[in-house]
Amino acid sequence: MAKSIKLGIDFGITNTDVVISKNSKLDFRTFDSKGASFGFLKEIVDSCVSELDDLIKIGVTGGKHLDLPSCYKDIKIDHYNEIDAIVNGASLLYKPEETSFMVISLGSGSACAIKKNNEIFHAGGTGLGGGTIKGLSSLIIKEDSPEVINSLAAKGEKEKVDLLLKDVVTGPIGNLPETASAVNFGRSEFSDCSKEDLAAGIISMVGQTILKTAITSAFFYDIKKVYVIGRTQKYTLMKEILVDGFKLAGIEVAFNEKGEYAICMGTI
Repeated sequence: MAKSIKLGIDFGITNTDVVISKNSKLDFRTFDSKGASFGFLKEIVDSCVSELDDLIKIGVTGGKHLDLPSCYKDIKIDHYNEIDAIVNGASLLYKPEETSFMVISLGSGSACAIKKNNEIFHAGGTGLGGGTIKGLSSLIIKEDSPEVINSLAAKGEKEKVDLLLKDVVTGPIGNLPETASAVNFGRSEFSDCSKEDLAAGIISMVGQTILKTAITSAFFYDIKKVYVIGRTQKYTLMKEILVDGFKLAGIEVAFNEKGEYAICMGTI
């Protein structure tokens, strides 16, 4: 019987995502990250492949994937640049019709990758992302579960945490609404803020920074369509910030419920 299985692995900071491709059918797994070690690779392979003889190749990216060898028990390991994996994986997931587009990868941090005129390149990013939300939430509201943080933020009011434009200026600034944040966490007194408000303030600060970074890159490279991948898009408030912000900028944005697996898909 011909070999039929390919594994694609993205070694993330928090989560390691795996796609199992068998006869063009895809299955997905997620593991708590343990670094790009040979021992962890063996654990992944043993968990995902019942018969090693069926495995054609392993594609890897993320983390310190270059520390891994070029083969695993005579099975080839292909190493992929993460920016290439971001764009190629998003292309498999979304099947874009545009020849030029941006992919925002929202992981522990955030990266912008662009495909333009058949060229793939890194177009900036920010150290703020899901890791920032989790870290600040743990520090400020003593919560580190993304599900709990998301639930809290959905009930919160960032206006109780941020200073808004209407609080600090008497007229408009460009086309920004008066409810836009002028100063994140700019209130001098937070005693009346609930955990919900603080969670909303944290996600809002991270989301607005990601948005501004992405819009700047999109304008510079004349990009009109953005595809979002990664887990951080699953925060309800994060998605709302991106949708509203890109709409205001005249840029189309798309989301996919399987977005967290895009990068590992880019290695198969």
